[in-house]
Amino acid sequence: MNKTRQASDRAWQAIRKNLLINGCFRFWQRATSHSTYAVGSDDRWWLPILGDSASTNSRQSFTLGQTDVPGNPQYFCRNVVTAGTTSSSLVAKYQLMEGVETTAGKTLTLSFWAKASASLNMSTEFVQVFGTGGSPSTEVTGIGGVKHALTTSWQKFTATGTMPSISGKTLGTNGNDGWNVSFWFDAGSDYDTRTNSLGHQSGTFDIAQVQVEIGDHATEFEHRDDGTELALCQRYYEKSYDTNVTPGSVTYNGRDWINVSGLSVTAHNAGQSVKFTTTKRAQPTVIVYSPNSGTSGKVFEGGGGDVNATVTDAGRSGFRWYATTASASATAVNFSIHWTADAEL
Repeated sequence: MNKTRQASDRAWQAIRKNLLINGCFRFWQRATSHSTYAVGSDDRWWLPILGDSASTNSRQSFTLGQTDVPGNPQYFCRNVVTAGTTSSSLVAKYQLMEGVETTAGKTLTLSFWAKASASLNMSTEFVQVFGTGGSPSTEVTGIGGVKHALTTSWQKFTATGTMPSISGKTLGTNGNDGWNVSFWFDAGSDYDTRTNSLGHQSGTFDIAQVQVEIGDHATEFEHRDDGTELALCQRYYEKSYDTNVTPGSVTYNGRDWINVSGLSVTAHNAGQSVKFTTTKRAQPTVIVYSPNSGTSGKVFEGGGGDVNATVTDAGRSGFRWYATTASASATAVNFSIHWTADAEL
């Protein structure tokens, strides 16, 4: 599994200048905001929140025709942060990319645009992760760490770091090794070494056009077409809903549907195999939803109501689901479902 993943990742990196995915903040398949430690809104971006710190991460739109950030981007990411008080409290944002070996020994340059609600600092760093069962078992942190001085106006920032060699190290066996780029907004003293003593602070932080490229200088942001960017996101998360619809919404658009009539009078089992648009990074967690109510774990039986659904045979290329009619004297099957598949790293 690791060898397949690594070969695939190298192939993608060979044709991508920007090693990150959704650095443009174009896709928000799960939601347009969230406030918990998760990949809960913008695709591929984690929001670590620990201790008594707090933050809301949300999608914001650029004004059409603005010139502060070049390239006419559509969206940027906003984090509204409330400072913690303890040494272990933090708010950050990071993206973990597959394959720690893909950047080992290489010089990487991060570039991004940012502003804040006041004159505030924000720290960045690169990190190596060797995965479950790997060695070292803890992350290698603080690589190329820089503290950036933000103002209330958009500015472009850069940071360069050289990733350490992985000679003598051991990869984990779960395929969850990798490297990441981290943004720090609020940090207790436990993280002074990683953040250049950023400290606790409250405020609003806006970020746009994040790029990481191989080399010692930053170049113009790589604009990829929506189809390519979405396919990269879907390796980690895919859904049946339209791109801009939050999972669990009540809608029939994009649903999977099965209808069989002329059956004998009894309860009937029926289901479908679903093939993903994009092969997943790993076996995903699949959740099904009723299009009629938005309830998870249910399918909608036309003419009846929600019934329990069973998901089985989930793999990197698809899954199977089935359900039983509510009536013991049914002469037809009419089931509708929505679904999500999550294989985030």
